[in-house]
Amino acid sequence: MPRYPAGELRGWVARLFEAAGLDAEDARLISDVLVSADRAGVHSHGVVRVGAYAELVRSGIWRSGVRPRLVREGAAFLLLDAEGCPGPVAAVDGMTRCVEKARRSGLAGVWVRSGGHFGRAGYYAEIAAREGLVGVAMANAAPSLAPWGGRERTLGNNPVAVAVPRRDGPPIVLDMALSVAAQGRVRLAAERRERLPAGWALDPHGHPTDDPQQALAGTLLPVGGYKGYGMALVVDVLTGVLCGGSFGRDVSPLRGSRYGASHAFFAVDVRHLRGPSEFFTDVERLVHMVKGTALAPGYTEVLLPGEREARCTAEQTDAVELPEEVVAQVRRVAALLGLPGPREEG
Repeated sequence: MPRYPAGELRGWVARLFEAAGLDAEDARLISDVLVSADRAGVHSHGVVRVGAYAELVRSGIWRSGVRPRLVREGAAFLLLDAEGCPGPVAAVDGMTRCVEKARRSGLAGVWVRSGGHFGRAGYYAEIAAREGLVGVAMANAAPSLAPWGGRERTLGNNPVAVAVPRRDGPPIVLDMALSVAAQGRVRLAAERRERLPAGWALDPHGHPTDDPQQALAGTLLPVGGYKGYGMALVVDVLTGVLCGGSFGRDVSPLRGSRYGASHAFFAVDVRHLRGPSEFFTDVERLVHMVKGTALAPGYTEVLLPGEREARCTAEQTDAVELPEEVVAQVRRVAALLGLPGPREEG
């Protein structure tokens, strides 16, 4: 895959969002969210999103300089309304406030109503983990999953991320959508003219399909069958229903506006439960148990949740690999905004 200098790519993505109408601060933040996903190898949530996000800005759905409005506050919770704040900006604001609350109360929750698409959920859970707290980030989304036994899109592919800090090294990060594969991966397969693995999706008539176009017209399948469907429904409750936002079929595919996706963030400051040193020691004991287990045939190691992404990030400190089809999309967006494309390494 072509490689791009990491710092230059961040700067280029930020300039693109400024050209679309964001101020420099918001543009830099969204750039970091997207480029960090590509550094981790999660290309479905990286700079491939610049076109959709830039259109939200140009259409006025996402507005620069806006911050979520306080709706309700308690000792250990906040309810915010995004009111046009770009999704990633609203999400960083929400998790940052959640960490502040958890420092005082031990456990805190922050809801952002109508925040819109926020990219990779793990980015926000890791904000808490970098501060030594356990972080949880989740959101609902526009419908792309049928309930188990159905064939109509009713629930979003609602992401959940949990980040656990460690004494040394990157945090343990579980970051998962609730379909077998994220819709972004299906879109990438369509761009590449690839077939889908069996069990990923149904066509509009409810039949299994390996055609990404039919999958995009139909519905994705939940991970773990009926269990994934149950999780998707519960996340819809914990996000949209709890905070008075949209849920189910009412979540807008526009990713913004009053019908946009809602976010929920939780943080636990372990110091309120036990000594941090003992907590970190026990985390490492658990890691040792898991990674030291006897291997199944064909495997060379046991990976922790998020370990593959952490390694990919560490390998791409100076330069970021982007798939050719992502580069093609990004260059089209740049041309529409009158900008040159990003400069390839070398």
